[in-house]
Amino acid sequence: TDETEIVRFLQNGTLVGLLPVPHPILIRKYQSNSGTTIWFRNYLWGIIYLRNITPPIWYDTNVRLFEIQRV
Repeated sequence: TDETEIVRFLQNGTLVGLLPVPHPILIRKYQSNSGTTIWFRNYLWGIIYLRNITPPIWYDTNVRLFEIQRV
């Protein structure tokens, strides 16, 4: 088979019946729980805190990342 035969097959062929039927889309309403509520509250207050400290928390410091090796 050459390239023209492949192109002709793809132009005239169909994928109907080759692919599985997709599952119906399920729409679920968000239901909060205590864990996500606590996480979101802490995240929000963390953002508020970090955006409002002056000078910024890492201002004029020499913070370096390091790796911990396990033996």
